[in-house]
Amino acid sequence: MSYYKLISGQNIVGVVSLDNFRRYQAKHGIVLFSDIDTAQYVEFRGVYYRDDWLKATTTDRIQYEDVSIISIDETEYNALIEAFETNDEIEIEPTEEPIDNTIPQDENEQVTLEFVRDAKIAQMSKICHDTIVNGIDVVLSDGESHHFSLEIEDQIKIQALALKAQNGESTLFWHEDDMPCKFYSANDILAIYTALEKIQTIETTWFNSLKMYIMSMETIEQISAVTYRTEIPEEYQSEVLKYLLSQQDGE
Repeated sequence: MSYYKLISGQNIVGVVSLDNFRRYQAKHGIVLFSDIDTAQYVEFRGVYYRDDWLKATTTDRIQYEDVSIISIDETEYNALIEAFETNDEIEIEPTEEPIDNTIPQDENEQVTLEFVRDAKIAQMSKICHDTIVNGIDVVLSDGESHHFSLEIEDQIKIQALALKAQNGESTLFWHEDDMPCKFYSANDILAIYTALEKIQTIETTWFNSLKMYIMSMETIEQISAVTYRTEIPEEYQSEVLKYLLSQQDGE
């Protein structure tokens, strides 16, 4: 068995084995277990992660975080699993030099095009993530608008509730922001889930096309001027994004 730790910046955000590798099956629109040679993602506690050495993605529907996936031995794997289970802090000898993500401050140091591009893409990825997590406003059957935050745990719970609603269950309880749990009708749960799917699809698709646009830029000045809602030229818009934008124009 092989084991890996997931590193984002200076933080270990997960630990996985070969059982955690996944790939997307377009035919049925689902994520499947995968061997390492065909894997596009790894999954840890319901969150998908990617490193550049995995197979290229084939869909905009899967939200993921970019990390470094580093091979470790079983001893370190077991120690990290225990730390995640107990929320304890443990010290592990680093196997690589710390990654310096700071922008050089010495005026004699050269800030390369690649450095600025990577930093901008990372910034846009975080904005995409935060936009989804900040949540949705949904008008429910009472005629009022309710706000629901969408942390990863919230997304998983809402998806599970929607499945129950589709299967005919009626005991469905959840909560809007800063409010206690209460019972919701199946129609209200499905309305929340539809809004969840919509924001996930729109924001993830937008970011992926924006990333392609940034990758095409050839000057630091161009890249530095990009904001999350920078207009994306049509040639860098995915077919899915073009469709979503046309749907918005028709609303």
